[in-house]
Amino acid sequence: MPNNAANVLAAQAALCAECSAISWDGIEKVVNEKLRFTWKGRPFVDVGRRYRKLSPNNTCTLCRQLYAPWIAGFIESRRWIEGKVRDDLGDRIHVFPNLRYVHHVSDYQTSRNVLRNHEAPYHIAVVPIAPRWREGLLEHIAARGMVVVLPDGRPESKVLQPQQVPRKFDEKPVLSWLRTCKRHRNRCNPKPPEVRGMRVIDCKSENLDIQEYQPGDKYVALSYVWGPPGIPGQSEAQAAAAPRPGSTRPVLHLPRHIPLTIRDAVKVTKALRYRYLWVDKYCIDQNNEQEQREQFSRMGDIYAGSQIAIFALGDDSNAGLPGVSSTPRLGQRECRSGRYRFISTMPDPHESIKRSKWSTRAWTYQEGLFSTRRLFFTNHQIYFECNAMNCAESFKSNLDVIHINTGQRFRAYHRAGQFVCGNSNQYSHLDVRQNKANHRKVDTIRRCQHQILQYTKRELTNKDDVLNAFAAIARFYAKTTAKIASVAGIAVPFPIANLPHSKQEGLDHLSYALAWSHRVDNFNGDFPRQFKPASRSGKPGTQLRWTPHDNPKPQRRRGFPSWSWAGWFGQMQSRNDLPYCWTSLLGGSGFSRYKQYLVRELLEAESLQFDAYVLNPEQLLSYGRAMLDVHLSAGPTSMEMLYQKLTNREYECVVLGTYGEPRRDIFRAIQAADRKSTRAKKRRIDMFERLEPDAIICLIVCTDTVEGVSYRKGLLKVQYYGGQGGEGALREWDTGSKRRLTLK
Repeated sequence: MPNNAANVLAAQAALCAECSAISWDGIEKVVNEKLRFTWKGRPFVDVGRRYRKLSPNNTCTLCRQLYAPWIAGFIESRRWIEGKVRDDLGDRIHVFPNLRYVHHVSDYQTSRNVLRNHEAPYHIAVVPIAPRWREGLLEHIAARGMVVVLPDGRPESKVLQPQQVPRKFDEKPVLSWLRTCKRHRNRCNPKPPEVRGMRVIDCKSENLDIQEYQPGDKYVALSYVWGPPGIPGQSEAQAAAAPRPGSTRPVLHLPRHIPLTIRDAVKVTKALRYRYLWVDKYCIDQNNEQEQREQFSRMGDIYAGSQIAIFALGDDSNAGLPGVSSTPRLGQRECRSGRYRFISTMPDPHESIKRSKWSTRAWTYQEGLFSTRRLFFTNHQIYFECNAMNCAESFKSNLDVIHINTGQRFRAYHRAGQFVCGNSNQYSHLDVRQNKANHRKVDTIRRCQHQILQYTKRELTNKDDVLNAFAAIARFYAKTTAKIASVAGIAVPFPIANLPHSKQEGLDHLSYALAWSHRVDNFNGDFPRQFKPASRSGKPGTQLRWTPHDNPKPQRRRGFPSWSWAGWFGQMQSRNDLPYCWTSLLGGSGFSRYKQYLVRELLEAESLQFDAYVLNPEQLLSYGRAMLDVHLSAGPTSMEMLYQKLTNREYECVVLGTYGEPRRDIFRAIQAADRKSTRAKKRRIDMFERLEPDAIICLIVCTDTVEGVSYRKGLLKVQYYGGQGGEGALREWDTGSKRRLTLK
């Protein structure tokens, strides 16, 4: 390896000398000596502060690949944290064996051994001569790619071999990935959707007819950003010929002028040897509210039933698919010096997806979630993932080598896809949806909460679509073994412990579901823009636009209940509490039998009625600020102002329940249901660590005394200690009897 590294750097010196940016005289001699320039056993070349200051446009091809603007920011951040940066002597070119920081695999010894055993190539990067630079380098590689060195005559690696990406879309690798994916049996192969009134576009018809879907039609689905209303090419479908045989509905066809993205999707559909394409704009009647409502809730089935889904990441429907027709791809940098080839792997496709306009839209989230095969068109390359593997066009691999022995998914060292529930994803496991084990039900609850968190940071053009765009997710989790109901969007799991009726007290998870909070900084004085009410002159009020970037603070979404995240603009906070550690203290809940309701009825819930304790504000004031954990979505800008509103009875703390150690009966019931021996090692249900302290959980509400209803303002957690338990701690508050509350 050291000799190869020296040769690489010698080639680098020869190439950089051509651009006259720096003098490299004698560098090959210096590198070959290696004694003078060695850092922790790795060969490197000290290049001063050259690469953090270079302009990426006026140097040679290799210098543009090695351009490292992140270093200056990294040095400044370390200086801000530590006061100074030791050994900041400049930058160095570092050689990494076997694609050490490639984004496709985890940086564990097992992963590195796989890459080493298959002789994966090495890459070079510029890093600062300062400690703790690896995190910054990883972010840089994700955003720009890595520079891989391929010597002539070196055999290709069977794992992650970099390759040149063509300027135009080539369907051959996609067809190869599809052939492999079809061997994954039930994990990826789609099931025909049973959606009443579903239509598809016939891409092989002369006028691109829109026909009624028939069982057996294999179709491709398109996911894209519509863009602002009124952009060219968004006219409605037009009437066409006679009905399709066996159907009474008229056949429509696409208008003459359609957006570029849809035209490109038609070309890709035919290139992949499919006939039918589903596009929501033309396949759902935009003037039929009943049809829209029915198909919105079945969007998950439509995308899950497609043979493959095409994902356009452009800003609007006229952006096109890069490389298909007129929309160009951003070029891949490649150069040669002597017998060495230097090639850029380009940005990590996951990073490209995350930074796209597509990833900011709420409607597109469920489309990526439910598709079993996904083909993303980034500005640089195509990226494919299914429920068992993921492949990027810039890397070539032997897919049989990186599958497990049964061939049903990639090996665990390979990173999971962007949307697939795989080994590397948070709160997930393969085939977790239908697993009846209770510990897997908890995984499903966690996964549902994680997906709601991701959904709530996305934007909607029409604020009233917040639950329509979520309906498919709600329907999906209602059918899992965890039986998660979505009451106006909040995830309410059915109690996972099967206890006798006499011991069911406190197992209503509605209280657990209500204890969500927003991802906000408390009492920082920077509160969101609010709803502008109607003026006295009759001018209607307006809901000011909300975006995660421009206005990250939550604000009310009018027309939806305050007790649900759907009633707010803003991202939810992740939570660490566990449902079987909860004891609900709500009584007389109107949704105690929520599992019997239809998904649509639950999504349209507007108010909740229950009996609850209310904390004494005087005792709360004396409890101590350190013992309180406050999460306000909107309200006072300081703890003192919050105390004042509580004292004036403008705000109240309504007790939802207590959080503490798992109750013995419930814990044993979970163990018995999972058939876990008390002597078994690594019992998963035992491994759920409680990361939050024992607490009494309360909603902070504002009550309208005229209407007699309350509105959610935030969440309050009161910590308790001493082993007295939640009920004992609550008795100290002298809350009195429960009171009937109506929450809207």
